[in-house]
Amino acid sequence: MSIQQQVTQVETIIRQMAGGQTAPAVTLVAVTKYATIEQMKAAYAAGIRHFGENKVQDALDKMASFPQADYPDLRWHFIGHLQGNKVKKALGHFSLIHSVDSLPLAEAISNHNTQQGLTQAVLLQVNISQDSTRYGFSPEELLDNAPQIARLPGLELRGLMTMAPAEASLSQNEDALKAGFSQVASLKTELESRLGIALPELSMGMSHDFPQALACGATIIRIGNYLFKT
Repeated sequence: MSIQQQVTQVETIIRQMAGGQTAPAVTLVAVTKYATIEQMKAAYAAGIRHFGENKVQDALDKMASFPQADYPDLRWHFIGHLQGNKVKKALGHFSLIHSVDSLPLAEAISNHNTQQGLTQAVLLQVNISQDSTRYGFSPEELLDNAPQIARLPGLELRGLMTMAPAEASLSQNEDALKAGFSQVASLKTELESRLGIALPELSMGMSHDFPQALACGATIIRIGNYLFKT
């Protein structure tokens, strides 16, 4: 299937999850980690306006092929683990960083932006998999650290991001997927109440599990293999 057909399929699922009515405000981020420039341009031609990259230098290299003058409506998202020593290189290039996974990283972003007079929109990454090799706040750490992060200058807290447990995603365990995604949705609601601010974004759902994420309130889905498979 062509990239256009794959994009159409995802958009159809988004509409179906809205009960057949007008689709909710869901942002489809095309994960371009393994995509060629030609595939990315095909995705853009198919209507994709959001690209997500896992590594800062890879993103910067690809951005050179999409000059803003020619692609003024294209938005870049950083979705991988952001190392502290890459903060300066990353800031100013991404409309949204999905993967703020520690208080020190949030403080590094804040410090750099305060010096530069910038503001970076971010999501806090939540680890719901019980997998210590994955990045992100535990639910308890999230509730403890979010109030301090929300007060940092130069940083705009927009919501939460998560990845489903790998086993549940690959096995399509509906109950486990929905339980995990619902947990993050509930954490977002609790944080909104505690912080007294709106957190409009829930970035959750990838190629193997985005329908379940949409069912639990995802506002951003991150799709790579599903779009660019051959």
